Amino acid sequence: MRGKKIFIIVLGIVVFSFCGLGEIFINEVMYDPGQCADSYCEWVELFNPSNQTIDLTGCYFDGDLLSGNISEKDYLVLVRNTEKFEEFFGKGKNILKVSLNLINSGKKLKLNGACNDVFDYTNYVDLAKGNNKSLERNKKGQWKVSLEKQGSPGGKNSVYDFSYDYSKLEISEVMVDPFGKDDEYKPLGEWVELHNTGKDPIYLGELVLYDSEDDNELFISNSNTKKLSLGAGKHGVIYRNGDGDFSLSKIQDKVRLYSRYPLASSSLIEEVSFSNSIEGMSWSKINGAWYKTVPTPGKENQYTGKCDWQIDLEMENSIFRNGNLSFQVLVKRDYGSAENITVVGKVEDIFGKVVKRYSPWTNYKMVSSGRKSYSPALKEGAYQLSFELKELSCEDNNLRNNKVLKLIAINPAYKKVESSLEIETPYLGSDNSAEWGDQFQLKVNIYKGQESKSAIEVYVEKDDSVVSKRTKINLYDKYKNYLLTIPIQLLPNCHEKIEDGKAKLVLKGLGLEVKKEFLIEGLDKEVCRDYLSYVKEMVRSEAKIKKANAYQIIELPTKISSGEVVRVKVQLVGDSVGHDFKVWSYLYRGNKCISCSGGKRESNLIKFQLEKDEVKQIEMLVKVDDEVAEGEYKLKVKLNKDGTNRELTKNVYLKKALKESNQSNALLGGNSAKMTGGVVSN
Repeated sequence: MRGKKIFIIVLGIVVFSFCGLGEIFINEVMYDPGQCADSYCEWVELFNPSNQTIDLTGCYFDGDLLSGNISEKDYLVLVRNTEKFEEFFGKGKNILKVSLNLINSGKKLKLNGACNDVFDYTNYVDLAKGNNKSLERNKKGQWKVSLEKQGSPGGKNSVYDFSYDYSKLEISEVMVDPFGKDDEYKPLGEWVELHNTGKDPIYLGELVLYDSEDDNELFISNSNTKKLSLGAGKHGVIYRNGDGDFSLSKIQDKVRLYSRYPLASSSLIEEVSFSNSIEGMSWSKINGAWYKTVPTPGKENQYTGKCDWQIDLEMENSIFRNGNLSFQVLVKRDYGSAENITVVGKVEDIFGKVVKRYSPWTNYKMVSSGRKSYSPALKEGAYQLSFELKELSCEDNNLRNNKVLKLIAINPAYKKVESSLEIETPYLGSDNSAEWGDQFQLKVNIYKGQESKSAIEVYVEKDDSVVSKRTKINLYDKYKNYLLTIPIQLLPNCHEKIEDGKAKLVLKGLGLEVKKEFLIEGLDKEVCRDYLSYVKEMVRSEAKIKKANAYQIIELPTKISSGEVVRVKVQLVGDSVGHDFKVWSYLYRGNKCISCSGGKRESNLIKFQLEKDEVKQIEMLVKVDDEVAEGEYKLKVKLNKDGTNRELTKNVYLKKALKESNQSNALLGGNSAKMTGGVVSN
């Protein structure tokens, strides 16, 4: 009974199949390893796809008798030189040394005896010649060059899951004439969309696109597409991405997809011809037919017979001096065909009286976009500009962008020429003194007039030596008043080589310099005992102060009236890199907006770039709706920084309507109370 138990256990452990079953096969070949100085890095990989271990007894590879076994679903790498292989391809793999001789020009490899497989790589030598890549089988038995350098010895082939049945690949969409430059970098510029109609992912890395000229190729690579593998049923976009020769003509051209480069040894997968393309519209394949449609790169194509035209007003500011007002009316087609365009516009004063009328285009055939400039002469006061698209023959899919409203003001005293610097308040306490190593805040008032210089510097000096960190900012916008809170960091003076006494705050820039005296006395012994911790804490503290003052509403009336135009000023402080911003503002209480002309909260939206270490002030005009109930409301300023939103809010009180004679005075900076840096001053 005991012997039977032992016999059963042995059978359970030692279960082998022999190669005569024909299951083992040649799976990968590295015949020309470019990184190795000689041929001793060559190798061939065998694979056992079965569910049981295979004994290699009686198997030969190119005349060499093999030994050992290959476990189920496992690999054996036949190597010419064990040390060389492990040096270049890594240790820990199942390897067997044999006398390989893989000829770079091609050879028939034989696995015979108890095993049986043959692979002649003569017709594949150009794929992996000297590029340190191998030849690999995919799951359908096709031989392809490895996707990774060094191949995949002892592991799953990089090409295994990919189908190379290019008959399942189709050109599904083409952007021939984009808005802007044709050779712009992705995701702009020209592009071609491919669709995998099969059930397996397809590898795109070997494929090449051509226009109608055989010399104008676009290689599909990681640089011009999101992924080189295109999943079953998926759409992938190939961007021109600055390519210098591949170029699609909107008059007449074609896109051709080939299996590889060069053209002479390649096969055509698909070809699409087109003519009379429309700017901003793509050619899309829908149910086997081609249509001009709204672009849908990387998504399923959809047809719409509708259009979308938009109108906008472009101007450098919202407040102007007499004679300096200028603006442009811009009409643009987002999608659709050319249309006969009619645009009307007007300028109204604060009481709704029309003072100017415009007709930039009347039944004018517009292909893609149009622009008109105007410089009206207006008297001092506040005005509303409004322009709208009229009588479009197509069905516009978005009517919200068919009308645009902007508030402007004419103020003869708006831009003062001379610059000025003022140190307002150093926050030092009642004794106007600081210890060495202290950090405190300094409030400064800077007006930049007609000055080309931009750098501002703040520091402390004593006996002609700088005894603090230097804080530097940049003010690029002219005719602006900047009220800033700047952190000052004094040196710790742990060596006590600098005497106590009077020091000077220095504010310098725009060709000017101002100073203000204060007292430095005393040494913080704790600082000097743990100087490193002190420095780290000061850096954190400085960063907190800068962050707290990065975005501020610095000017806003505390009380407003129905129908009034309110000037809002927002200040932004840049960091170590530049950012793209969008800023807009509106008044509201609960869910109700009381300043949203035409229902749009973004009616006073301003776009700009904040440069490195720049301080910028943005002025916006907000018109309060007529006949709004008296009470407390909120002003919200929305800031979009590189696509990320944040917001600022301030409370304002809405009172009974002002008399007509006071309306313009309130807007242009009369005697109304204003919120400045959080402090109300009259």
